[in-house]
Amino acid sequence: MSQTNRLSNGGRIDRNKVLSFTFNGQTYKGYEGDSLAAALIANGVDIIGRSFKYSRPRGIFAAGSEEPNAVLQIGATEATQIPNVRATQQALYQGLVATSTNGWPSVNNDMMGILGKVGGKLMPPGFYYKTFMYPQSFWMTYEKYIRKAAGLGRSPTENDPDTYDYMNQHCDVLIVGAGPAGLTAALA
Repeated sequence: MSQTNRLSNGGRIDRNKVLSFTFNGQTYKGYEGDSLAAALIANGVDIIGRSFKYSRPRGIFAAGSEEPNAVLQIGATEATQIPNVRATQQALYQGLVATSTNGWPSVNNDMMGILGKVGGKLMPPGFYYKTFMYPQSFWMTYEKYIRKAAGLGRSPTENDPDTYDYMNQHCDVLIVGAGPAGLTAALA
């Protein structure tokens, strides 16, 4: 496996367990222990999403939950969609399917990128989307395109096929807190 941006040794990954995943329709390889972000970087993927206002290309900027750019849609089928997953927090697993949340027709060749070139004139600082609320009869049309341009994920339109077990725990005494009253209750 040739990965241009990966060290040949070190790290907390298992180089004996190769995992295959898909990003924006293209198949890549990573290792068990990789985050999705680490596997994308290792494979030379540098454009993950687009900025909202001017649709400029954005890559992975941080290493944890503070990541502002690598927000993706996860799921192989409509019923298994999970919106707005940060690539830095998603563990890589076999068969993972991820897509960018914005960029049309693709994140690499985004038509809204034209706004980045002339955006200062079309969308000045302080531009407010509620400008499009009138006439009110057109709002449903505007809203669809504004949400798409915002680059946020979408909720699944089908029911989740998984079954989730739940468990109830019961106790005779439950003490919450370790202040004077909690410690006294625990001793009693």
